[in-house]
Amino acid sequence: MNVIASVARAVPRKITGTGPVFRSIWLWRWILAAITLVATLVVFAFSLESGLDLARRQARQRLVITEAVLRAAVNRYEYLPTVLALDTQVQALLGAVDAPDRIADVNAKFETIAAASSVSAIYLLDAGGLTRSASNWNRPLSFVGASYAYRPYFTAAKATGISRYFGVGTTTGQPGLFIGKAVSGPDGRVAGVVVVKVDLEALQGEWRAAGEQVLISDAAGVVFLASEPAWKYRPFLPVGVAEAARIRAERQYGDSALKPLLDGEQADLAGVIDLPVGDRTVSGLVERAAVPDLSWTVWYVTPTGPALRQAVLAALVAGIACLAMAFALAARSQRKRRLQSEQSMRLALEQRVAERTEDLSAANDRLRGEIAERERATAALRATQDELIHAGRLAALGQISTAINHEINQPLAALRTFLASTAKFLERGDLATVGRNLERMTGVTQRISEIIRHLKAFARKTGTEHREAVALRATAEAVLDLLQARIRSEGVAVTCAIPPEAFVQAEPVRLEQVLLNLIVNALDAMRDAPERLLHLTAVREADSSWRLSVADSGGGIAQEHMGQVFDPFFTTKTTGEGLGLGLSLSSLIVRDLGGNIAAANDERGAVFAIVLPAAKG
Repeated sequence: MNVIASVARAVPRKITGTGPVFRSIWLWRWILAAITLVATLVVFAFSLESGLDLARRQARQRLVITEAVLRAAVNRYEYLPTVLALDTQVQALLGAVDAPDRIADVNAKFETIAAASSVSAIYLLDAGGLTRSASNWNRPLSFVGASYAYRPYFTAAKATGISRYFGVGTTTGQPGLFIGKAVSGPDGRVAGVVVVKVDLEALQGEWRAAGEQVLISDAAGVVFLASEPAWKYRPFLPVGVAEAARIRAERQYGDSALKPLLDGEQADLAGVIDLPVGDRTVSGLVERAAVPDLSWTVWYVTPTGPALRQAVLAALVAGIACLAMAFALAARSQRKRRLQSEQSMRLALEQRVAERTEDLSAANDRLRGEIAERERATAALRATQDELIHAGRLAALGQISTAINHEINQPLAALRTFLASTAKFLERGDLATVGRNLERMTGVTQRISEIIRHLKAFARKTGTEHREAVALRATAEAVLDLLQARIRSEGVAVTCAIPPEAFVQAEPVRLEQVLLNLIVNALDAMRDAPERLLHLTAVREADSSWRLSVADSGGGIAQEHMGQVFDPFFTTKTTGEGLGLGLSLSSLIVRDLGGNIAAANDERGAVFAIVLPAAKG
């Protein structure tokens, strides 16, 4: 019995000898925290730098496009004053500036050309700078009779033959680009100057609609075109006294106070700058490109917020992944050490049990030799001893199994709890603000990704024609998505009754272009309508084709115009709203796709129908 007691006392002594393993958990916690912190900081720095590099590259690409669009808007009208300076009626008027019939003829010509070319104004100055004829001769703010001898576009044109000057009109108060061309008299001297005023304000609306931060500044550093109205007619940095006096003397930017956009700390105009917009500040990377022939500079500002938010999100994901991996490794290491410790305890226990068993066997032998009559009791005692040894082993194994199960479940439960709390932190922690911002960015984007997938598709130059099965409903929904902002703002009710099985054989990009033209025309027609309804339908024709109809409630097409709607350059819109090419191009595209297009009227407005060959979806 003493042997059994000693074995029982040895078991708890060995099993409870694992204290150092538990104490090492605290060391692991510090190591995991350090690893997570370092990994998070490294990923944040790398992701932020990568995001900023990407933003710089995108800004340079957009800068090239913006500069090209600006040049195209200017070059589009540069030929006009040169052509007008060679006009015989213009030269004849400068030969007799007070002849009423000549003034009337030039006024009518200027008015017609200005309306056709969508310029703001065309006017003729004599050698003294006095306006003799203008396209707005019959309007309240007519230029006729006004002297612009002090304006730089007049003096520069007389001196060099041609001039380009951006400023605010002193008569109308409207800004524009003034392009002047000297008109030579019979004696070779300058007899006058033809001036064309071009309105570039529409570019600003395009930049705002695209969500871009663009600024155009002159040689003095004064911003005269910008996506944000608050930036216009303000220099980046304070201008010199002489330069400010010149601008005010020329009345180039009206009564602008020329208040600088930036403070002295951002004098280098490089890296990240902060631009004021009302009560807030737009912070972003700035890229610029010079336009030497115009003495202008194009500025493109890319916000740094998306790159910062992406870096924070990447750092959080890296931290979570690092913690998960570290906890897994720690759990594995602890489990390995526990198994080794338990194996050592098991071997020690088995060795002690074996030693005690040997002692017990020797004692039993002595008892059998001394007391023969107690053999049965000895046999029973031996059997009891064997069962006790077996039970002891089972008890030890049970305790070991329980310890293993407990020590495995602890780190697993901790890991599950940590992951669950991390998920909650991402949903409602400090990332709530980040989450809202990420949700907005994820929406212009996923939107603009989707306007751009479509804008790219519209901007992409299609090479060899590729026809495929195109879903009419998906195409219509894509176009409506592009025009969603306008449809919503103008209160247009849209009905799209195109069946899902409607597929035609067409080139997707060109078909979207046709449908976009038809829907835009429908929206334009309903602009002043009391009821604005847009209805899209598609029906199967008997000759294996689909008829796609676009109907509006804009009052319809005048009967006298019905035969001209698909003619090039025919339009009933006001000046500057269209060149009359949309329906003509649409007709050509539909014919190239093997279909036809027709226009008609119903009781509410116009109906345009496209018939295209059917395809299997």
